[in-house]
Amino acid sequence: MTIVEKGSTKGTVTDSQGKYSISLSSSQATLIFSYIGFVAQEVAVNGRSIVDVSLKEDATQLGEVVVTALGITKDKKALGYSVTEVKGSEFTQARENNVANALSGKIAGVNATGLSTGPGGSSRIIIRGNGSLTGDNQPLYVINGMPIDNTVPGGSATTNGGQGNVDRGDGIAGINPDDIESISVLKGGTAAALYGSRAANGVILITTKKGKAQRGIGVEYNSTFTMENAAVFPDWQYEYGQGDGAAKPTTQAQGIAWGRRSWGAKIDGSDFVAADGQTHPYSAQKDNIKNFYQTGKTFTNTLAFTGGNEKVNYRFSLSDLDAKGILPTNTYKRKTGNLNINGSFGDKISLEAVAQYTLENGHNKTGAGDALGNPNWTPYMIGNTSDIRWLNPGYDASGNEIAWNDADIASNSYFVVNKYQQDDSKNRFIGQLGLTYKILKNLSVKGTVSRDFYNYNYRYILPTGTRYIPNGQYNQLKTDVSETNSMLTANYNTTFGHFGFSALAGMNQRNFSYNQLNLTGATFTIPFFYSSTNLATSSTTPLNQHTRTNSVFGSIDLDYKGVAFLTATGRQDWFSTLSPQNNTIFYPSVGGSFVLSQAFQLPRLFDYAKVRASWAQVGGATPDPYVINLTYSMIPSSGQPLQNVTTNVTTSSGLANAALKPLTSTTFEAGIDLQFFNKKLGLDLTYYNRATTNDIVQTSTSPTSGYNSVYLNVGKLNNRGIEALVTVTPIRTANFGWNMSYNVAYNQSKVVKLADGINSMQMATSVGNWAYINSIEGSSYGTIVGTTRVRDAKGNIVYDPASGFAQKSALQELGKGVPPLTMGFTNEFKYKNFSLNILLDGKFGNKVFSVMEVYANRMGKLKRTLDGRENGLTLTGVTPTGDTYTRTVAKENLRVYYDNDKNYTELFLHDGSFVKLRQVIFSYNIPTSALKFAKLQSASISFVARNLLTLYKQTDNFDPEQSFTNSSNQGFESLGLPRTRSYGANLIVKF
Repeated sequence: MTIVEKGSTKGTVTDSQGKYSISLSSSQATLIFSYIGFVAQEVAVNGRSIVDVSLKEDATQLGEVVVTALGITKDKKALGYSVTEVKGSEFTQARENNVANALSGKIAGVNATGLSTGPGGSSRIIIRGNGSLTGDNQPLYVINGMPIDNTVPGGSATTNGGQGNVDRGDGIAGINPDDIESISVLKGGTAAALYGSRAANGVILITTKKGKAQRGIGVEYNSTFTMENAAVFPDWQYEYGQGDGAAKPTTQAQGIAWGRRSWGAKIDGSDFVAADGQTHPYSAQKDNIKNFYQTGKTFTNTLAFTGGNEKVNYRFSLSDLDAKGILPTNTYKRKTGNLNINGSFGDKISLEAVAQYTLENGHNKTGAGDALGNPNWTPYMIGNTSDIRWLNPGYDASGNEIAWNDADIASNSYFVVNKYQQDDSKNRFIGQLGLTYKILKNLSVKGTVSRDFYNYNYRYILPTGTRYIPNGQYNQLKTDVSETNSMLTANYNTTFGHFGFSALAGMNQRNFSYNQLNLTGATFTIPFFYSSTNLATSSTTPLNQHTRTNSVFGSIDLDYKGVAFLTATGRQDWFSTLSPQNNTIFYPSVGGSFVLSQAFQLPRLFDYAKVRASWAQVGGATPDPYVINLTYSMIPSSGQPLQNVTTNVTTSSGLANAALKPLTSTTFEAGIDLQFFNKKLGLDLTYYNRATTNDIVQTSTSPTSGYNSVYLNVGKLNNRGIEALVTVTPIRTANFGWNMSYNVAYNQSKVVKLADGINSMQMATSVGNWAYINSIEGSSYGTIVGTTRVRDAKGNIVYDPASGFAQKSALQELGKGVPPLTMGFTNEFKYKNFSLNILLDGKFGNKVFSVMEVYANRMGKLKRTLDGRENGLTLTGVTPTGDTYTRTVAKENLRVYYDNDKNYTELFLHDGSFVKLRQVIFSYNIPTSALKFAKLQSASISFVARNLLTLYKQTDNFDPEQSFTNSSNQGFESLGLPRTRSYGANLIVKF
């Protein structure tokens, strides 16, 4: 405890027994007693020689105890690494269907993004940058100490995906926010080290709510209703209308052929013939986005019961989520039941049991990537004088797709939403049983068994009558995933003298099973009869993977006088998927902290000061089962079937490598925590350096081996950066309070090494190969690569006289696909029973390549295509030899000229930086005294909104967050579902 004489610089600190001595300026002086986590107290000496006080715990500082690895709670001052905890109440009012999306802007160093794929879609969270060239680079999710699977069944959507290229949702999407007590984000390697080979990308710990001893049964009801609408609209040109060669359509044939072309005459309100064969005014149609997409609605209700006594506590909840997306016919429903029981049997035995069952059903999720089956194509690309509603319902009397343009692959959106069929269902059970036996007062043993299991079924029907594939296609995916963890731990703690000591030792066995059956087929023999038994051709691909990881681990914690702390951990993992000679790795960590404000007499402006540092090695990207050895398969022959060495599907013509092992992530971090001015100002500052070695890289091999490549542990990446959290309380009175927090993080990513002879690795390519995402030695992870128009030293465009087009450069780096700078700014105001919470967040420094704009440019919808519409476009530049070049493109030929722009990536690349008003919650706490007859404990009603406004962006035609995949390949926009804003009301009642 710190003791200071008020009005002077005299002060001292108590010893471990609470004893102290201090020389005062006067026997009538006043002493100020303070200690972190307790309310400071002023006491007048009044001539006394002995002054004793007992401080009261500060309720505002209860959050200093946080949940860490394996669900262990620790005093935050004892941690040698950065951990951020967010209370569950922050997710239950302004909701996201996927709770992970709600982390956006709330935690320094955490880049959280929701996808533009509608309700039931996936999230993407990256902590301190991408640390691997393979895998999704997302953190491990752990519920009550139990790891869960977060993969997307069948894999993430891709840029060039065909049938069924949708976002099927990730594991965290099934968690009900109302059941969450808190979320702790373990950002550094030391924080997550006890998870060993799964901790390279950090850990998100979710602690669920428990019951409590009370009289009777407590009832809590939470109801939220929100509506959402498209929030971002393209800024197309509306001066020249639908048509081609500066002419408007005058027949239905032209109306169809030119259905997505806006290369027509000047818009004048005269008549023209559209794709529906009807005559319409030749007028701008600016509301096709609003006219096609509907108002989405989400209604969520949760009812929870809590109760218990001194022996047994329980909490049981039921939740129902019913969402209708902005895409017509798109729905998502989620039902969740959660049971949490805690009990004790005597003084030595205690029990914990958690069980959750979730049923998710999705219907007609949006397609992504290319045009076939993508329902977002028509509202964006239809000619700018046509109303999309003229194409409704999208099919004729025979059920066949109605043509609307010259390219049948660009589907009629109404036909897609009305006739395509996509249905998926996921049944998931998460259960855990833990039994603790206290052997001695300070020694206990705990055994825990947990299981995460789900089965997923997906069916996709490209129907009969589709213009591009008239006889239809069929895709069915069945996935069964289970993970069982058995863990035994022993905990011991004691004190001796000024020292505190605690130790943990344990062992864990993880059994993971992934079984998938993928059926694809084409041509329905009986038209309009959609069954896997009605296909002319079909194939079934099974995938069965089983892994086991055995582990032993331990940790030691030391503290001296509650001032200095040291933690060391170690974990040894043995992998069933690796060769016996190379199947075990040890993961160590060490960290410490020192509370300066309790060890020394600091200037009075300091209420609290702590320094910390840590180092750790953890793992990630464990090789998939069966990829380290060659496999064999049957091949047809005229007689006895033959066996041949197969090309491994996972490694894409890659040679197996028996020496493969997980990557190693080595992290060092250091930081300081400060509080000033009676805790009205706080600063948490962290520096980290994360080095990845032994990353798995695909490198070329001699074709004479029969293989094109081999996977090797040679890749090296580095992520280093700073994180800061500033908290300010400008006003704190009995009736009014104002709290602010600002977090900011900068991550510098660098690919240090790929493989000998390789300095660039392609990770993804856009439709048409118009842009690439590569990892390049010496550059940032996920660099956007493409072409530019060649210019001379003076900046003149170099034209090819033979073609009349600008020369295309070689492929070159054009920008980062991942924002290095992220921030979040929260303001919370409270006045009596009213409160207002406002969250702004932003991301900066990345680029986005827009596939939509490539098409819009080719179709004459971008404003830049207005140049030359009146009298032709005059081009000036130089030839490759340096001579002056000029030519005029006739207005009738502008479409061909602008169509060629697809060869220049730079024209459709934009700064992806933004600042958004991410969240607004305006609440009123209803006084329970006014509702005594209802026996309410508490009640509140709130106006809630998410993604309400974009305050700054550099993308005129799309939202910079408009991503359609949660894979590591970020940096492309590709005609995804429009980003939305949501708003509604929330009611919380407790009895």
